[in-house]
Amino acid sequence: MVFPIPQGTPAPRILPRGISLRRAGEDDEIAAFEVMRRSMGYEMTWAHHAAVRQHLRNSPDSSFWLAEESHRFSKPRAVGYARSIVREGVWNLTEFFVLQTHHRQGIGSGLLANCLEDAAGFGADTHLVLASRHPSADALYVRQAGCIPRLPMFLLSGPRGNLRADPYYRVPVEDTVLPHSAPASYDAGGVVRAENAPILRAEPLNLTPEISAALDSLDREIVGFARAPEHVHWNLEMGGETGAARLFRRILPDGSSGEIAGYAYFGAHASGPALATDPADLPRMLAHIMGVSNQLTRATDGVEFLGSGDPYIAIAGTNETVLRWLLDCGWQIVFQYLFMSSRPLGRPDRYVCHNPLYVL
Repeated sequence: MVFPIPQGTPAPRILPRGISLRRAGEDDEIAAFEVMRRSMGYEMTWAHHAAVRQHLRNSPDSSFWLAEESHRFSKPRAVGYARSIVREGVWNLTEFFVLQTHHRQGIGSGLLANCLEDAAGFGADTHLVLASRHPSADALYVRQAGCIPRLPMFLLSGPRGNLRADPYYRVPVEDTVLPHSAPASYDAGGVVRAENAPILRAEPLNLTPEISAALDSLDREIVGFARAPEHVHWNLEMGGETGAARLFRRILPDGSSGEIAGYAYFGAHASGPALATDPADLPRMLAHIMGVSNQLTRATDGVEFLGSGDPYIAIAGTNETVLRWLLDCGWQIVFQYLFMSSRPLGRPDRYVCHNPLYVL
């Protein structure tokens, strides 16, 4: 389903000769992706990004603006773009790129202003940016969006095989579908359960009305706002009976499933988000879904479920539990960025972000 975008025309802005800003659409996605690829400076595969970009373009309360350069006798070419969404009053700048050859010409400022004007029309009262520590862009976020740097953010990567049981809670996670999917270090033999450590039961993540309402409630408490459209997208890509995404519940003394302890997504081209009401549960939740994905790979006769290369996990620097665990497992910090917002949001020590870094 395609959701309409307000078609009001923002006030004219002073731009260099030959530069114009306009609303972008489906036909502009490849050109915008090329701007992102060139701006980031490393190779990216379109197939790994296509689904999430389509979702963001068609989702409710979204903006997509393109900056083009036109010369006489030549077709316009994209030199920058910005995209954003609003969820429960929180504006999230999902992408913002201008080619280096066109920096400091007012193009980024114009793109950002247009997205913010749309956000005001969508009722946003809070602004959020995951910023890549580019000084001039960060200054724009402060001046135009009122976003202040709140937290350091880290993207880590490493071999899935290095992930081992959390030394504090060396307790297996029971899976309702794949009971033997946990990593070897979680096997019962030789592993002593920590005293009073809660047992978790994992089930495939299916978005029933009850589960959707529970996820919204958890997101409001820990992320700071609910984002139902994103859960629909993540569930289609990573959830259901054949996906690695899991909902985690605590097991009661009588052996039945109790309250929801959190959720975690993991797929072919994405990792996260993951959330836990108790941050100590995050390592075994993450290790479990990667174990599930390994089991699914074997179950498909070697068909690659995860794609090539090591996975990535994105977290706030204040998520001490996951940060220490991953570094102890030999993972490395491969990218640093900033969480910037117009007010404090959520409880990031209990959260793992989505990667690729389009949304929180």
